Amino acid sequence: MTEQELFKEKALSGYTVCFAEQCPLKGHCLHYLVGQQLPDSRSTYHCVNPRYQGVGTDHCPLFRHSAKVKFAQGMMHIFNDDMPRKVEPFVRTNLIASHCKTYYYEFRNGTRLIPPAIQEEIRRLFREAGWKEDIHFDSYVEDYDW
Repeated sequence: MTEQELFKEKALSGYTVCFAEQCPLKGHCLHYLVGQQLPDSRSTYHCVNPRYQGVGTDHCPLFRHSAKVKFAQGMMHIFNDDMPRKVEPFVRTNLIASHCKTYYYEFRNGTRLIPPAIQEEIRRLFREAGWKEDIHFDSYVEDYDW
């Protein structure tokens, strides 16, 4: 699937679009780029409020960069036999506390991609629990951070 087809599919699925023509970030913003693929046969859509504070500026709070990022997928193989028993419960408890039980199990099973910020949070939790070795997720996927 081409990028243009993907953006059109996103536009039709209800992704919030933006039409801030004077925005200095529009060339790299997913909201704007997806909005450019919205067909004229669509009468309604979800759109960024152009009067919302900061929209159309260099510091737009709704900006989503169009560069793909490296998501981790799955944590089933992180916990190994060499790891002290206290590490897994510490990581699990803290991830559930900061996100929720559903997200934790979706991250663990690979049904929800793990964005870079949460990957770093997971690595930090392992270090706090005393684990010094590298953390390797089950796999990695490059995708847009919608």
